[in-house]
Amino acid sequence: MVTSGNARTRIVIVVEDDRPIGELLAGVINDEEGYHAIHVTRPTEALRAMEQVKPDLLVLDVGLPGMSGLELWDRLHRDERLRSVPVMFETAVSKENKAEFRKRGIRNVLQKPFDLNELMANVRELAPPNAA
Repeated sequence: MVTSGNARTRIVIVVEDDRPIGELLAGVINDEEGYHAIHVTRPTEALRAMEQVKPDLLVLDVGLPGMSGLELWDRLHRDERLRSVPVMFETAVSKENKAEFRKRGIRNVLQKPFDLNELMANVRELAPPNAA
């Protein structure tokens, strides 16, 4: 989270290997007052970014190169500093991953193609801009 005077900006890291989709998601989030999105295309880039800043929310694609979004989620939950960061998954194949989501207690999954209004409603719910 970044603070500026009394304003609080929520940091959202978008991990999406499809650059146009990732840029669209980050752009929509950045257009919302109180949010700053960082788009990365690889899980390793997300891990490096999280060494510098603890995000208020992660938006993860499930199918990522080198490490799936679920594997990244598992790794984050082994890190005491990051395990409390809320995660929203976005995927084209949620039915195939349903058992894996359920096993991990993951309920925040957007099915591609998704509605950008639904995306922002979930972002605001998981990382409210004025939360203390």
